[in-house]
Order: sequence, then structure tokens, then C-alpha cells
Amino acid sequence: MPPTQVTLLLQQLKRQYPTAFKGNYLFYSQIKIRGIWDKAKLLIPWASAAMIFVPISLMLGDLVQQSFVQISEFQAQSYAILAILLFLMLSLTLILYQIQHSSYSLYQLLRHTPIKMAIVILMQALNLVFIQSSLLMWSLFFFGVSFGFVRFYRENLFKENSKNTEHYQLQQLRKICFWAYKQTCLIRLKLRFYSSHDPRYAELKQQLNHYAGLYTRRLKYEHQYCKTIKHLDVDSYLDENS
Repeated sequence: MPPTQVTLLLQQLKRQYPTAFKGNYLFYSQIKIRGIWDKAKLLIPWASAAMIFVPISLMLGDLVQQSFVQISEFQAQSYAILAILLFLMLSLTLILYQIQHSSYSLYQLLRHTPIKMAIVILMQALNLVFIQSSLLMWSLFFFGVSFGFVRFYRENLFKENSKNTEHYQLQQLRKICFWAYKQTCLIRLKLRFYSSHDPRYAELKQQLNHYAGLYTRRLKYEHQYCKTIKHLDVDSYLDENS
């Protein structure tokens, strides 16, 4: 699939649906990595995570200890970390919802992340109640941030010969996919307030069919473009590079 073809398609879509590309933010894949590992690019999400979540966890820990003087420093810090992990769990659920309706292949890779995150949260709670190990507490915090933030911040497995412009085009295609899906949800909601005999109902039905078709076509197109510039999973990457 040549990039020029994708460029022309995106230009056409931007003319037809300008709002799809304005204020329609996708909270994933901010950094795209060729192959599995890129030390320089991997440092960015981890540095961001450290600057955001470590200070917040320490401040929350101090706040909890000041508010509940009867609990220990370890317990206060554990409660703070649990609060952050629960927030990340909620966030990743919403982000996965975006991914599910904008990138089929990426969703297949990440769809089990909430289960992994739930296990981390459960182990953190068990550590708070029974084990009370500071080392385990911070180790689980590391894994929680990895599953709930870093894994969504970056996207790897792009082919070595893929270009930055192609990465950008892929993200733009994902925007139109998710925007079209949101339109179908909005129209379905509106349909609930109209009788099937109302002329407005027929008009909304026509719009629904239009956006549903747009969503289906663009989602398939995004998947085809993914196969052009990405390895869809680790096995295909290893097979091609073995």
C-alpha cells in the first residue's frame, strides 16, 4: 500500500470530515518504535512515568499519613500506590476502548492488559495486608506503571524500513476510525428519542448507515496499512528477522 495513496485518502477525509481530526485525541501510541527495542525511545515513556507517578505517590503517601496518624509509613505509601494503580486501571480501560475501535491488530496485542493490571493490584493489596515488604511494594508499582502507562505510551514492532510519515498517517487513520465509531454511538442514542414513524428517524438511520460503513471501511484499511508498515505480533517479527 503506497504512502501516496494513503496521503490522498487522508486529504479527502480531512476535506469531508474536518472535525474528525480536530479535538479527537487518541491516548495511546505517542511514540512509535521500529522493531522490539529502541533504548533511546524507551527511555522517554519511562522518564515521563518516573517524573509523573513517583512524586505523586510520595505526596499521596505523606498526605495519607498526615490524615491517618495511626497507620505506618509503609501502609500510607501502599495506600497511595494502590490509589494510583486503580486510577491507571480505569484509564487503561478507557484507552483500550479507543484502541478496540481504531486498531484491530493493536487491540489483539493489548486486550489482556487489564487482567495483568488486576493481578498487580491484587498482589499489592495482599502485600499491604500480609507480607508488608517495601521491596515488593515498589516492584509491583513498577509493573503497574509498565502495564498502565508505558505499554500504551509507546508502540513497537514497526518495520525497520517504515518512515515517520507512515507512522503519522497510521495514527491519522486511527483517528477517523474512532471518530466514525463515536458518531454511530451518538446517532444510536438520538434514535432512542424518536418514533420509527418520525421523518427525523429515517434521516438519522441514513446517517447511521453512512458512519457505520465509514467506520468499517476505515478500520479494515487501517489493518491493511498496519500489515504494510508493522509486524502484527512478536512471532512475525522474529520469523522475518531470523
